[in-house]
Amino acid sequence: MSVTTETKFTAHNVRLDDGTETFPSIGYTMDKNPVTRGVKRVLTALYPDGMAGKSIIDVGCLEGGFATEFARMGMTATGVEVRESNYKNCLYVKNHVNLPNLNFIQGDAVDIAKFGYFDVFFVSGLLYHLDRPRQFLEDVARNCGKALIIWTHVTHADETPACKTYSLSDLAQNEGLNGRWYPEHGDIPADELNQLKWASWDNKASFWVQKEYLLQLLKEIGFDLVFEQFDCLDDIIGDMTEGFYNKIDRVMLVAVKTGLPLEPTALPIDARPPVAAKAPPLPDPRLATLEARVLTAEQELARTKQMLDAAHASTSWKLTAPLRQLGQMMKK
Repeated sequence: MSVTTETKFTAHNVRLDDGTETFPSIGYTMDKNPVTRGVKRVLTALYPDGMAGKSIIDVGCLEGGFATEFARMGMTATGVEVRESNYKNCLYVKNHVNLPNLNFIQGDAVDIAKFGYFDVFFVSGLLYHLDRPRQFLEDVARNCGKALIIWTHVTHADETPACKTYSLSDLAQNEGLNGRWYPEHGDIPADELNQLKWASWDNKASFWVQKEYLLQLLKEIGFDLVFEQFDCLDDIIGDMTEGFYNKIDRVMLVAVKTGLPLEPTALPIDARPPVAAKAPPLPDPRLATLEARVLTAEQELARTKQMLDAAHASTSWKLTAPLRQLGQMMKK
C-alpha cells in the first residue's frame, strides 16, 4: 500500500506502523538504504552502550526517512526541512509512527545555529546546495557535541566526469576554499521554488568544495578525527571504478570530536607560506683562496707584459739592447 497523492513522496520509502510504505516503487524501505545502514554502524561504534539520551539532527531532512530510522534506534531525532511540500511529508510520517522521540522543524539550514545543541549532526544531500559551506560547517561545529556525518558531492582540482554532468564552473575560490560553482535555478516564483524538492532554497548557485579543502576544514573547526566511510557503498569495487562514486564524486565523510587533547592546528591551506627554495651551498674557503692567488698572478703577468711591450717600443739603446739579449736567452 502507498500513501495518498496529497502526500506524494519522491525519495524516502518509510515503513509506517500500519505496514504501508510511503514510496514503495523504489524497491526497498529506508532501513535497507545503504546510507542508513552505514550511518547506523558509525552511531553504534560511537555509542556502544546504546542510543538512549543521545540526540541527532538531520539537516535538510527531505521527507524524514533518515530521522525516522535514527529515532527507531532510540535517539532523540530532529529533522529540519525548509520546503513546505517536503515538510508536510515529514509530518505525515510523524503522524503514522509511534515515536515520541521524533520531531520535525520547518526551517532553513543556514539558520542551523538557532536550532540548538545536538550530539550528532547528519547532513545528507545538503552541503552541495549551499553557497556558504564554510559558514554553515562552522555553525555546526559550535553546536555539535560528538560527530558530524556528511553524505555529499565534492569536487577535485582536475576535471572529472561530474564537472560535465553537473555543468560545474572552472576551479574557483569561495570563503577561502577551493571548489567549483554549481548552477541551481534562476529567479522563479515561490510556489515553483517549493516544488523543486532537490534544489537550493535562496541561493541561485551552490559551491562544491574541493575534497582536500573540505577535509582540512573539518579538522580546523574542531573535529580531530576525520575519515571517509566506504561501507555505505553496496559494491565498493564497482561503485568506485565504474559506478556513481567514480562518476558523480559523491562521498561519505565522518568527523568526530574524540575528546583527546587537541594538537596545535596548522595554518589553513590558503594561508600557508610558499615553500622556500633550497639555499645554494656555501663556497669552500680553500677554493676561494686559490682562486684569489691565480687572479693575482694573472694580473702581475699582464702588468709585466705591458712593461716589456713598452720597453721594446723604446728607441733608447740602453733599454733595448739588454731586453733583446734577455729575449734571446728566454728563447733558448
